[in-house]
Amino acid sequence: MFPEAEKVQKKTSCEHHQDCMKIIQLILDGQATDDQITHFKSNVDKCLPCEKGYELEKCIKETMQLRLEKKCVPTSLLDCIKRKIQEL
Repeated sequence: MFPEAEKVQKKTSCEHHQDCMKIIQLILDGQATDDQITHFKSNVDKCLPCEKGYELEKCIKETMQLRLEKKCVPTSLLDCIKRKIQEL
């Protein structure tokens, strides 16, 4: 018989959880840098809160994409919103 594979003990708390969640959002939105993705991938297997946070955020995003109906927005409304944003 083969010896049992070593199980990696995951951290149960994350001292950088807010920063990790920001990176998770960037990854899911397709805006993360290669370095951020590499760093996240190397650490997610070691940190239970980050793993669970990633799975939850991914699930929420996928659900919203499936459930929300996409509708065309009038150009005049888009222009109005853009002007208001620029005024901020």
